[in-house]
Amino acid sequence: MAAGVQRNFIYFVAGMLLLALCLVFSRPGHKSRYRFIRLSVGNLLIHLMDGLVTYVNPPDLKREWNPLVRIWGFGWEALFIANFIGFILVVLATWYFGRYEHVSIPSKNIFDYYMKLFYGENYKPMWFWFKFSKNWRPQAAMIGYACYWGLTVGAVIPVVGWIWYMLDIDIPWWHSAYLSVGVSVVVGFRQMYVWVQEGYRKGEHA
Repeated sequence: MAAGVQRNFIYFVAGMLLLALCLVFSRPGHKSRYRFIRLSVGNLLIHLMDGLVTYVNPPDLKREWNPLVRIWGFGWEALFIANFIGFILVVLATWYFGRYEHVSIPSKNIFDYYMKLFYGENYKPMWFWFKFSKNWRPQAAMIGYACYWGLTVGAVIPVVGWIWYMLDIDIPWWHSAYLSVGVSVVVGFRQMYVWVQEGYRKGEHA
């Protein structure tokens, strides 16, 4: 790729990534009729930019770390199908947690709210560690919320990594695959806490 074309390409990818982040992080907790569309489009833009920079650096997937390619030797078809399925699941998760209304439960603290929500008034604190809740609706909403934010934020890392690569910037500790997984897990667990906190605060102001 010629230097001028590459520079413009990087500007385009960075601009689209910035637009996606604006869509995703603009009042993320505020519910509106456009929230589902905004969050879904933001996630889609990030994945489109990931696919685009992967294709040009280079299209033979030699630098791709997705296990479908790296371990099992699949090509673009499998990569596209896997990403498409992943996007559909993210959209469904976004739709579900966006429709969920937090239950107002008088609680002493966030942990008390969490346990009452999932196990009822007469819970035992130790159940948190081993007992599986059968309260499916809030559980699905919480997991969907965590997955959306974890997967969306984690997907930014490979795109940024490709930009470093195209700019010939070598950051010794930067490994897009490991960083992406690590960030996704950390953000996912943090957003579980945020989701429970939102429900607890609703009970406080009830």
